[in-house]
Amino acid sequence: MKTDETEEMELTPEVQAMIDEALKNARDPYDHEVAVSAEYDAVRELLIVKLKTGERLAIPRENLQGIATAAPALVAKVELEMLGMSLHWEELDMDFLVDSLRQGIYGSERWMRELRRKHQADLPQAS
Repeated sequence: MKTDETEEMELTPEVQAMIDEALKNARDPYDHEVAVSAEYDAVRELLIVKLKTGERLAIPRENLQGIATAAPALVAKVELEMLGMSLHWEELDMDFLVDSLRQGIYGSERWMRELRRKHQADLPQAS
């Protein structure tokens, strides 16, 4: 047995395989804030954002400030920026943080108030 603590201990192939698998499956705590892809589904009028965690966000275009009334061809030109932490539309001069979208924040406070008001008005009234 070696007494020098600075020397590395040799690992069995089984232990090394377990370590390799754990590292492969390790997730960054911010993976839920990072998009790996974003696309516009014109048929369903949904912005589809795939997160690094594998989750998907499906956001109706009408909910997104600055995107709601834009031409579908322009909405489809969504790009990832800031290493996937932001969505950007160059021609619309619009940006959204992925984490904000994940939290259901689709625009300014005023936009969100109006959106909530609209959604409440769309709910069926109790008899």
